[in-house]
Amino acid sequence: MLLLMMATACSQRKTTDTPTATSTQVADTLRTEVIHHEQENAFGHCEISIDWPVAGPAALLSSLREYIVTSMFDGGYSSLPTHPDSLVTLWSERKLASFEKSLSDMKIRVNSPDEAPEEGVKIVKAWENDKLVTYEVSGFSYFTGGGRGTFGTRGATFRKRDGHRYGGEILKNADEHLHALMLVGLMRFFEVTDTNALKQKLTIAPDMLPMPAYPPYLLADGLRFQYNVYDICRFDDGDPWFSIDWEDIKPYLNVEASP
Repeated sequence: MLLLMMATACSQRKTTDTPTATSTQVADTLRTEVIHHEQENAFGHCEISIDWPVAGPAALLSSLREYIVTSMFDGGYSSLPTHPDSLVTLWSERKLASFEKSLSDMKIRVNSPDEAPEEGVKIVKAWENDKLVTYEVSGFSYFTGGGRGTFGTRGATFRKRDGHRYGGEILKNADEHLHALMLVGLMRFFEVTDTNALKQKLTIAPDMLPMPAYPPYLLADGLRFQYNVYDICRFDDGDPWFSIDWEDIKPYLNVEASP
């Protein structure tokens, strides 16, 4: 029997502690507030958590907020609410409506909460120093009758003074040595020790390894390279990622400062 139509929602807000930084903090350092929202009804459950920027350089706040909103919604940034509580509520309502429509279109009946679709998203401040900050987006999704899995992880590094978001230009002077460092990173991810073994894990030749679809971004352990599912390997191997540590990646970085 179809679950009774009952909807619940809850939101929580919490100001974060002083940001963790790898160098001296400045007066306009970024401050954030955790916005957490859960909502469910007979057709599914969704949950979202955001490190919402509340204080810092104006250009940076604008750039980060736009990144967060466009990560939540496909396009239409200017037509969406600007208050974070309204944004997470709207996201949840749209997600539950899409679950209901999909279940109806596919003529699927949900008989228990365990069978209901789910989706969760986290948008977090993942790393920061006095000149740069990185945000990371990750999550999972599940649709009844299918498997649970991530929809991927991605991130972006921003320059604090003007909100500039680094794209592919975060790297310079790509060469064979950088390509070799990337292959070593992938070998660590797949837990293999040579390129012949790596070749068995990839759907492309190792010497044809591309940059990820999303630009790499900075974290505490160096520069993170994150591939999407199916980009370079089979679905069962997930979405490969690796980091090249600071000492190795410094000659290739095109940023104002690095730790």
